Parts: sequence; C-alpha cells; structure tokens
Amino acid sequence: MTETEVPHLQGFNQRTVVVDDISVAGTHEPFVEHVSFTAPPGEVTVVPTDPGIPQVALALAIGGRVELMRGRIRIGAGSDLADLQLRTRLVDVADVTAPEDTIAVKAVVEEELALAEKPAGRAAVAAFLEAHDLSDRATRPWEQLPAGVRTSLLLELGALHPMVRVLVLAGPERHGGDHTVWLETCRRLAETGLTVIVLTTAATAASLPADLGSPDDTAHDTAYDTAHDTAVDTADEPDVEADPAADADEPNLPKEPSA
Repeated sequence: MTETEVPHLQGFNQRTVVVDDISVAGTHEPFVEHVSFTAPPGEVTVVPTDPGIPQVALALAIGGRVELMRGRIRIGAGSDLADLQLRTRLVDVADVTAPEDTIAVKAVVEEELALAEKPAGRAAVAAFLEAHDLSDRATRPWEQLPAGVRTSLLLELGALHPMVRVLVLAGPERHGGDHTVWLETCRRLAETGLTVIVLTTAATAASLPADLGSPDDTAHDTAYDTAHDTAVDTADEPDVEADPAADADEPNLPKEPSA
C-alpha cells in the first residue's frame, strides 16, 4: 500500500508523533513509565531518558517493536504496530540496530543501504563513501570513525528508506565526541520533512540548544520527496561480502511482538 492510499498519512501534519502516557514492562519493574511527548515533523525533538535499557525500551516502543503496558503511540491517526514499524527507523539503538564496532565501514554502509531498499553493491557503497570523503576508510573498523561521523552516517542511511517518516536516535551520548556533529545532521534531515526524535540523557539534553528547528509546512514535504527520489541513485553491481552487525538483544530487554 502506498502513502497516497492511506488517508491518515496524507499531508504534512500527519507525520506528527504523539506519545501519550506510555509504559513498557520490564523484568521486575517498568523499563519506561508514564512518558508523554509530541514530536512534529520538521523539528528535532529531544526526549530526556535514562541511559541504557530505558532508552532502548522507549525506542522500541516508538518504533512499534514492543507491546505497551499502558498508553498509546501514533503517527498522525495511525497507531497500530505495523504502521509504526513501517514509518520509523531506529538509529544506532544499542544491542538492536547499532553496528558492531569491529565491522568494516563498507560493510556497515552496505547493510544499511540494503535495509533502506537501495542498491547495495560495490558501486553504490563506493559512491556513498566517496560522497562522504570516506573512501580511504572503507576497510577500517567502524569504531575507528569519529563518534559524530558514525552517528551522522547512520542517521543519513536510515533516512533513505522511501517509507520512513520518523527517525529515532537512541543514546548518541554513549559514544562521546562532539554532539554538534550529529545534531547538525538531525537538523538537516528534519528540514526535509522528517520527524526526528533523539532519546538522550537529561545532562546531554540540557546542553543542547533550545531551538532545534520549526516546520515550514509544505516546503518540507517537497524537500523530503525530492531527497528520497534522488538519494543513492547509483547502478548496482554484485554485492561485496558483508559482515552484518548482530542484532541480539540482551536477555532482559523488552521483547518484540511475534508476527
């Protein structure tokens, strides 16, 4: 089903994420309890969250990957799990979508392009790395890239999927480095019409600028559609051998609902 066939996803304002008094069950007590916020498109919404499992649990909840104890999450008028899963991309969530540190940079890019349903062969990976001045680091371990660069790349790659309308970045402060690097990428992607949600510690949230952008109505829709129509338009070639990041959850993380 295309976006034009889903009435509640038509129009700029229908990309607003509303989190209404949600709680996520934990092993002995809730991982997340009584969280509420609204994240409009065209803005970066920063949500102070305890580090570690609470960040992971909240990210999974926003992305429709876990059942809620209470409350509701919706994008526009849609609140079913399948809708949330389709429209969101969880970026660098520890032990869920975060790449392993030892994987080669080119393998991370290849996997993320494939997840975005973009060409992911040698030519596409090489073109992406060249565009980001990283060709000379293609075979280096992911952990050797500066922290801000790693986070920014994952944000850009996550935004490439044609159905994604919401980016959820969880715990960028855990890598250290200068937060202005990934924050600028968040702002730039929000300007295309995406809804960008950053889950970070209260200390990091307090250090970020108060004004993180405001929506510009339909201009964001046009910019978003143009960006996604033209992104990674390189001809595909046979895939390079990848070493994809493991997605194993910690035993006490909230479990995703079965299909």
